[in-house]
Amino acid sequence: MHESALLIFSFCMQTAIGIMIFTTLTKQLHQDKEFKLAATVAAVLSIIGVAASLSHLGRPMSALNSLGNLGSSWLSREVLSAGTFMGIAVVYALLHYYKAGGESLKTALRWAGSAVGLITVFSMSKLYTTASVPVWQGINTFVDFYATTLAVGALVFLVLSLKELQDVDKRIYGFSVLAAVVIQAAAAVPFAIGLGLEGMAAQASAEILRSMSTVIGLKWLLILGGAGLFLWPSLQVASVKAQSASTIIYAAGVALVCGQFIGRYVFYAAMITMNIGLT
Repeated sequence: MHESALLIFSFCMQTAIGIMIFTTLTKQLHQDKEFKLAATVAAVLSIIGVAASLSHLGRPMSALNSLGNLGSSWLSREVLSAGTFMGIAVVYALLHYYKAGGESLKTALRWAGSAVGLITVFSMSKLYTTASVPVWQGINTFVDFYATTLAVGALVFLVLSLKELQDVDKRIYGFSVLAAVVIQAAAAVPFAIGLGLEGMAAQASAEILRSMSTVIGLKWLLILGGAGLFLWPSLQVASVKAQSASTIIYAAGVALVCGQFIGRYVFYAAMITMNIGLT
């Protein structure tokens, strides 16, 4: 597959954005917590994502040149929003590392990062849905990208912050992950059915998806299984030992991340263009 750089960019960036969102929300509920590791991982993933994006463009200057088309190009908007998010995530992580800046500044950065992150996911989604690739067009891409952001972001954040949140009610994370993947699955079914009824490029993509039915089945098994596995210890606060709950959460995290990554691979593998690519 020739789109590996885009796969790394989209997956790492969306995971970083999800971590930032859940850091922001959890910090509002538990202001005594720091979540330094989550902040660091979000910054690192955003750097990896932007680096992968630049490698796909071929030359770093290509990204700068694309910024001149903000009024008409979703690629330009994606580059700007992703770069801005990375900058915020890196500054936020550095403030934690060097124990600098006041809490008001960190709060502002968290909320700004979350807002810019959501805009970045929208820009990514819009870029793909306006491309001449039928399998990327429609609401399913928006749902898939936002579901990945929230589900993977929530689970990775919790895994990274498990020690700090050991005695905290985790039901909000379990229900958030489950809701995201259920909506993701509900959107995917009618989309897959309708794809084969469209033009030649769409039918070719549908044929590719049919040939990857085992891989797609594994994807949903890991995603839905991981979400269900994660929900169980979240609901059994009193009866599950801390060590057992941690093991289950780690296993759920691995399953869900692997499932979503497989899904993102399928997203690019099914690409068949009608005439031209991304604009």
